[in-house]
Amino acid sequence: MTSLFDSRGTLERAMDAVLGHELRKLNTHLPKQRRSLSELRQMKEPTVKATDGSDIILNKSDLDDLAKIVPAEYQDRVKLPIIVLRRMELGRSVYTVSGERIEEFTVRKILGLTNEEYYQMYKDQEATFLYRPQVTELIRRFHSLIVIGFGIPKELSDYAPSRD
Repeated sequence: MTSLFDSRGTLERAMDAVLGHELRKLNTHLPKQRRSLSELRQMKEPTVKATDGSDIILNKSDLDDLAKIVPAEYQDRVKLPIIVLRRMELGRSVYTVSGERIEEFTVRKILGLTNEEYYQMYKDQEATFLYRPQVTELIRRFHSLIVIGFGIPKELSDYAPSRD
C-alpha cells in the first residue's frame, strides 16, 4: 500500500521549486543587461536597466575612480555593475563575483588581493571567494557599481522555467 508520505522525493522537489522561485524574485533588482566601463563613462547619465524595469544609476565619480584601476585597453571589457552573489550553499557569508573573469580580477585588484597585471588575469584559475568584510569594503569604495544578489544553488536552479 502506498501512502502519501512515500512520495517524499516529490515533496522535496516541490519545495525546492518554490524556494528557487522565491530566490529569483529576490533578485529582480539585478541588472537585466550590463554595460562596459568605457560606454558608461561616455554617458551623460550612466544607467542600466534592472530585471524589474527600474533604472540602476551609476555614479560618475565611481566610474572615474574605477577607470584609474582598470587600464584603458580593458575598460571596454569590464561590465558594470559588478554583481556579487551571496552563495548560501558555500557557507555563512560567502560571496562570489558573477560575470566574466575580468570582473572577478577587477574585484581582486580593488581589494588588493592580487598584484598581477590585467594581461595576467587568466594565470590564476582559482575561484575567488569573498567574505562580508571584503564585500563591505567594495561597497564602501564603489557603492553605485556593486549589486548584491542571492546565488541560486544548482539543485534549486534545476527547477527554473526554461527561457528557450
